[in-house]
Amino acid sequence: MFEEREMPYEVVRSRPKSFYERFDRKDELQHQTHYCPGCGHGIIHKMVAQAMDELGIQNRSILISPVGCSVFAYYYFDVGNVQAAHGRAPAVATAVKRSRPESIVVSYQGDGDLSAIGSAEILHAANRGENISVIFVNNAIYSMTGGQVAPTTLLGQKSTTTPEGRKAEKEGYPLHVSELLGTLEAPVYIERVGVGDNKPIAQPYRAVRKALEIQVKGLGFSLVEVLSTCPTIWKMSAVESQHWVRDVMEKTFPLGVIRDRTKEAQPREARAVPRSWQPAAKGSRSQHR
Repeated sequence: MFEEREMPYEVVRSRPKSFYERFDRKDELQHQTHYCPGCGHGIIHKMVAQAMDELGIQNRSILISPVGCSVFAYYYFDVGNVQAAHGRAPAVATAVKRSRPESIVVSYQGDGDLSAIGSAEILHAANRGENISVIFVNNAIYSMTGGQVAPTTLLGQKSTTTPEGRKAEKEGYPLHVSELLGTLEAPVYIERVGVGDNKPIAQPYRAVRKALEIQVKGLGFSLVEVLSTCPTIWKMSAVESQHWVRDVMEKTFPLGVIRDRTKEAQPREARAVPRSWQPAAKGSRSQHR
């Protein structure tokens, strides 16, 4: 018989208000997301939602979710949701922010989406200093489509399209997106964090919250890269995948702040859509030619 002991702490489980109370994607799974056990997306989703709650921006927030494992994010976030084509989330986020400058616009993207087909969109949005927040989930593989090599796949890492492991002479080197964007003049804040260890999980949350707060203050472009797990495609247990992020991925993608100009950055003037571009009032004729 085990002796009952009084717990020295209270276990509290709560759901951020920026989540729906029920997830209606499947009738039998309304209490949970569709993500695989051990996937980092659920953790990162909660960080974003909790930051929205703390900043009081739920009713102003618009989430842009493109193609990828997070394609069903609109089933979870009780905010404005816009679905984007593969890789185009930064362009869509730019349009939303400029047409609704009072909104807080979050572009939530995976590495296959952002660093491959969407590489042009993220580069130019960052270079323009668009006042948006980008959450970049990097698990070093194309997950939703079955495990093909991604620009972020590590050297030697096996995938369905690199069965012998990624080789620099064939597939090139892993693309360091955060460092690349960090060379631009416009970005205000870029940081790489990871969910490979439960102990320092507070740091990724602080980074996500800071990225949203920068947009609230109107300071400009921010991006948080989150090294995340993919146990299913990596063919690992949830615990093993966490260790792989910490012990392997972080050697190629070191954690830390790449760019931080928040102290000297000044609020940017909102780039509203020109009056001549806006739809004409009902019953009137547009003067735009």
